[in-house]
Amino acid sequence: MAILEKETFHSEEFGTGDFTTSKQVLKMLDGTDYQEELKTVLGISEKNTQVYKIGNSKQLLEAINILDKQCSKEDIVVKRKNVHLKKLLEGEKAIFEIFGIDNKYLLKENKSDLLEAETTYSAKTDLLDYYHFNKFANYCSDLQYEDLVGTINRYLIKVNQNNDEGVKLRILHKTDDKKFYIRATTSPSEYKNFGINFSVAVALASLDKYVESAKHDIYISNYCVDDSSIYVCFTFKNPVPVASNISLTFSLILENDELKRGAVSFNGLFKLTITEKGKTSQIYLKPEGIKKDKAYTETDLLTYAHRGNGNTVMEKISELPSLIDYFIKQVSEDAKKIALIKSPDSVRSLIFDKIKFARQEVFSKKYKEQFKKRMSISVDSLYKLFELLREVDELFENDDVISRDYWRQKLYRTLIDRK
Repeated sequence: MAILEKETFHSEEFGTGDFTTSKQVLKMLDGTDYQEELKTVLGISEKNTQVYKIGNSKQLLEAINILDKQCSKEDIVVKRKNVHLKKLLEGEKAIFEIFGIDNKYLLKENKSDLLEAETTYSAKTDLLDYYHFNKFANYCSDLQYEDLVGTINRYLIKVNQNNDEGVKLRILHKTDDKKFYIRATTSPSEYKNFGINFSVAVALASLDKYVESAKHDIYISNYCVDDSSIYVCFTFKNPVPVASNISLTFSLILENDELKRGAVSFNGLFKLTITEKGKTSQIYLKPEGIKKDKAYTETDLLTYAHRGNGNTVMEKISELPSLIDYFIKQVSEDAKKIALIKSPDSVRSLIFDKIKFARQEVFSKKYKEQFKKRMSISVDSLYKLFELLREVDELFENDDVISRDYWRQKLYRTLIDRK
């Protein structure tokens, strides 16, 4: 559960008054790793202000600014022996005491070098599993064995009194209630701060380069961002004809979860719209990536790990505009194969068989029952197949990215291969 309330947005309109500038993007990069290298790769100059012609990007930067004003994120490196469990809370949370902090911001706000912080996300598990203690701690807490928890904690402090191993803690200070949170634990040497602001700057600057060269209009059709993760859909304004009654609209998806090690990705999504007797329907499909060679291998347009090598990340970023063009050509050819479907009910049956046994962690039970109910309905036209697939897509909750992406990727592969 996010610490801050999510900022969300949805629009089907491209507005020229909602652009942003390189100066605003530069401001976002203050304090991030590889700031100077990124400016060079993206061609951002502090002397010349450039307008990034991405519709609705102004709203996205305003949303990020709103969240940034509500908290401060600090990375600190401390010795494990100085991180002590104080109290277990409900819902996989706990309060830890962190001794000997020297971060200037935290010292100023906390007025002490002893910091009490509540865990969020998986931080409690990560800290206690170092001692193989998390499951047993939960067991003691459930049975209200507070004395036993305290005894074991004192034992762990004693046996670790000479343990000088370091751990990096990601601390979030929420300014409205003055609380401190431990968001995650990371390696002191490996983690790079390729956070939300960094990834948005990369996306906006790279897409602006593409807009200039390819003469496409692109706008943000929706986003969802909180204190640790972001999802942004960049949509091409003008559809591309695929057949007499089918058109293709491209989108590019930015996803970044600051708490996951390999979490930054930039990939494609596309929408096929079919028209029949004045009615329209559409389906969303998500390739697993681009195919750069004849062998069947697909990779993201751009992906980089938070522990990645900075020079390698910069090299990948520089290739992004050309990869976008490559992706569009690939998807256009694939879309033509879908337009040639002659037996829509056979395809419906094939999709049903491919997905009905999906693992529960990627396609939860609440979706499976509705999926089976809908996909059992026969169809006698490509339009009706689109309508059926659209209804399945609408089953997924907006923030359930895993299930929705699984569906769209599986659907794409089945419609293209039909084997």
